[in-house]
Amino acid sequence: MPRTKPLAAFRAAFLTAALALGACASPEYHLLPPPTPVARAPSPAASLAVADISLPSYAEALEIAVLTETGAVTLEDNALWADTPRRALTRQLVAALQQRLSGRIGAEPWPGFDGPALRVEVVVDRMIGAPAKPLEFAGQYIVTAPGSGRITASNRFAITIPPQGDGYDALLAAHALAIDALADRVAASVTGRPAS
Repeated sequence: MPRTKPLAAFRAAFLTAALALGACASPEYHLLPPPTPVARAPSPAASLAVADISLPSYAEALEIAVLTETGAVTLEDNALWADTPRRALTRQLVAALQQRLSGRIGAEPWPGFDGPALRVEVVVDRMIGAPAKPLEFAGQYIVTAPGSGRITASNRFAITIPPQGDGYDALLAAHALAIDALADRVAASVTGRPAS
């Protein structure tokens, strides 16, 4: 009889711990939405290769990085990228450039013996936001002609995307819009037209 209360307390504690573990064991995986459709411009380059985007270490993590009110960056254990961020963002930039430019556009490694006419490299210094908060996206892109090694464009960018709603899907939607805005600038550098 004296054991009843300790046993009941143990069962309650065990059930609470099991429920907590169950909640932690089911993270949500989030995808980038497709690029926004835009008008395609003729490109003077027949082909364009996109190098893997270079990201800050916090943006490389599978856990979605969030900027807190104190300015600290936290990684959300239960909100994950459905793909590695570097691959997802690089593929997003390829798709966005394919919508904006004529010619062959692909990610490196280039899938052919005839190399690309131009190569785009993006180095990101900052890519951070939070649900219901703006996304800050800054860095530099460089366009080169691999055959000659000549730099045809080298520009810094600082893009702020307003909140797209609450939740992590909205935060990744802001990431996609930031890549769209970067694609506008890269396409403008390639074609010599002003960015839209």
